[in-house]
Amino acid sequence: MRSTLILLSTFLLSFMANAQQKNNTAQFTGPFTTSIISSTDFHNLSRPHWNISLQSLCEEKEELGEAFQIKLLKELKRKQKLDLIQETSNPFSQKTTASNPSIGTNFRGNDLKTWTPTDNSIAVSNGGKIVSCINYGIDYYDTAGNILLQNHTWDAFINNASLNQAKFDPRVIYDPLHDRFIVVLLHGFSSTTSKILVCYSKTNNPVDGWNIYQLPGNPYGDQSWTDYPTIGINDEDLFINGNRFGDAPDYNYKQTYIYQIGLNEGYQGNALQYGLWNNIYAPDGTEGITLYPASHGQGKSLSGKMYFTYLRPDSGSNVYLFEINGSLQSSTHSMSATQYPIPHYEVCGDAYQKDPTTGNIDSLSTGSAWVQNSFYLNRQIHFTFDADIGSGWCGIHYGRILLDSNMAYVSAIGEIGTDLAYPAVSSFGYDEYDAGAAIAYVRSDTGMTPETGVVSIDKDWIWSGLQTVKAGDTVVNILYPPDYGVSPERWGDYTGVCRKFNSPVPQVWMAGAYGANTPPRNASYGTWIAQIISNEPNFVPTDLTSTSNIQLYPNPVDNQFTIEFENEKYGWVNISLLDMNGQIVRVLFEDQLSKSMNRLSFNKDMLLSGNFIIRVTRDQQLLKTIKLSVN
Repeated sequence: MRSTLILLSTFLLSFMANAQQKNNTAQFTGPFTTSIISSTDFHNLSRPHWNISLQSLCEEKEELGEAFQIKLLKELKRKQKLDLIQETSNPFSQKTTASNPSIGTNFRGNDLKTWTPTDNSIAVSNGGKIVSCINYGIDYYDTAGNILLQNHTWDAFINNASLNQAKFDPRVIYDPLHDRFIVVLLHGFSSTTSKILVCYSKTNNPVDGWNIYQLPGNPYGDQSWTDYPTIGINDEDLFINGNRFGDAPDYNYKQTYIYQIGLNEGYQGNALQYGLWNNIYAPDGTEGITLYPASHGQGKSLSGKMYFTYLRPDSGSNVYLFEINGSLQSSTHSMSATQYPIPHYEVCGDAYQKDPTTGNIDSLSTGSAWVQNSFYLNRQIHFTFDADIGSGWCGIHYGRILLDSNMAYVSAIGEIGTDLAYPAVSSFGYDEYDAGAAIAYVRSDTGMTPETGVVSIDKDWIWSGLQTVKAGDTVVNILYPPDYGVSPERWGDYTGVCRKFNSPVPQVWMAGAYGANTPPRNASYGTWIAQIISNEPNFVPTDLTSTSNIQLYPNPVDNQFTIEFENEKYGWVNISLLDMNGQIVRVLFEDQLSKSMNRLSFNKDMLLSGNFIIRVTRDQQLLKTIKLSVN
């Protein structure tokens, strides 16, 4: 019997005096230049390709980021969980009250015809094109579920005979400022073959082809290669974080690094410029690993900087934030690092699954407790990770870092008796002041086959219920010979999720792994793609009687109007013009202000006749809303 839903919500304020910050010891070198290696177009789609793939039928490369002590801890927790599986009591039961999102258009996505996990990544454009990537290859769809290109292998996509090694860990992102897609793909498992393939779509339609570049996966020329990439963009640059591991047989972790790469040259097919960041350490001396870039969560401008979140892969009581300042073309570049106390977290045990045919119980790897996803919105960094919620069970952890108040918050959701892993987060609010988020995940226990689902959390930290998006059709049984309960099956390293930026109602698209039969390999993985739509009501300001010292005149407006307000203390002030549905028409002012009296005015001719709302906030706190009439 499945146990009751639990909600573990812990908020830990880390005041400015307690948060540690310092200029990082990281070093920036560059810019360097690399030429385009391949330019593909729609003619490539019909050409025959070898599509050679070699996969070991024994245990695959097991979580290379995990040190020996992490594996011991995970194994201990897995055994503890096995002893508790028959228990149904749950002392942490608490109801959730936020609205469940709706599941819209949904369909089976990329087929995985090899033995490796899917490692899903997905992006959707404002024009409704979807690019979905897994370890096998790349698919294109539209938001109605129509297939534009399916089962296109990476060999066919890259179309370069010299790049003939394994291709894996794809990442895709949509750039709304330039209306293009970017795909990043790894090549090779050794220091001599490791490459990072960076692919820029030529237009907003992925079928029109890509400009493809290669960067060194061994940028230091030593005995190392790159694994576990993460990617993010700002207005000017693409950022790729990679972890370096030693050559076989040790696969020992060496160091993390960041590529900072120009966008415009890639879209135009010109020589690509890039820089390299290394020697990345947190204020307490902790060495970085798997730093997740925080692109803007609603596709708006983020210029001249990029934030990265980081957690220790085993356990810890801090979240770390790295900030890069300066575009690639800037004359100066700097990186700072801050650590924020959060509730203690630990890696969870591996998950269980039950074969409905044989009754055998096998396990699935839940990976490490590092950051799975991150985004930036309104001076806040949102991030997710999986970690222990009690007795070794794995749950979703979601956090926000408030940059202005120098605090970090974390909340967790899960169920004793089941495991939720690989959570990916996307902005799910109506505007930049709505901090709601949608989180896609995978789930399994001894009563179900591996499935994928979604949960949301609103701006006030209230969770929705856990929703299954696609139930598993079968177990995952890839290791040969079967060794039930000994070595965990690979479950993947990522779940894909992205926001559709121009949707009037918050909408995200997700691509998650589930247990499926995919010939020629049954009892393997499938990909399910789904549209997730918010059911939360839009926030329309109704508090029009605030006594804050803010005045607007004349009202109704005939020509130019003026907002006069007293800022009573230093803080981050935002003044926005909204329509009566709560949608932002224009951000009139956004910056830090000291204690002062201020006057803001602008021409009403920029507006059509009708009613609007002026909203004034300081440090994300509502000061006043005023109804404005325009003649």
